[in-house]
Amino acid sequence: MDLKHRSRAITEGRDRAGARSMFKAIGFTDADLGRPLIGVANTWIETMPCNFHLRRLSEKVKEGIRAAGGTPMEFNTIAISDGETMGTEGMRASLVSREVIADSIELVCRGQLFDAVVCVVGCDKTIPAAAMALARMDLPGMILYGGTIAPGNYRGKDVTIQDVYEAVGANAAERGMPGGRGMRRTVHSEHDVDRDGDDRAVAHGLQQRPGHGPAEG
Repeated sequence: MDLKHRSRAITEGRDRAGARSMFKAIGFTDADLGRPLIGVANTWIETMPCNFHLRRLSEKVKEGIRAAGGTPMEFNTIAISDGETMGTEGMRASLVSREVIADSIELVCRGQLFDAVVCVVGCDKTIPAAAMALARMDLPGMILYGGTIAPGNYRGKDVTIQDVYEAVGANAAERGMPGGRGMRRTVHSEHDVDRDGDDRAVAHGLQQRPGHGPAEG
């Protein structure tokens, strides 16, 4: 298999001198451009803990790509926090964002002729959106989940968003008010998309937690 099966068209030949000069203007060398170009789709955003640490994680991803003989090229997309926006006008943007994220990943990968892509994700919308993007493209790729939100510490005790929701419910009960209810669903998915476009997905660990649960986004 030609590992530069797509990027040769954008980096090689006399006619691509202008494209190479653009890459070199931001620090890429001839050696870098001679290797497979691997997109790193980073869903980092400074609005929620789910995705806030992904800049650090993507640096490790890029180190691994270089060690394996590729040249990483990182790009961003968006994310909307369900946990922060639920019950507000902002929640209307959440489900729509999944399509925008998938579209943006696909557009950059197709436009830049990447040879493969690694999607670094961390919340309820970026995980399925990355899977949607990979399923649309005849491109080797993987999705790396950044992990669940680490607990905070309050008065010497580890606390999570679940503790906050429980406290809100307890306070409402004391006041004779109905507690807020919601539905959270956590889906862990494994995706295997091969070069022939054969998409096989296995979803496991499906959990529904009525009322409250750790918010992933």
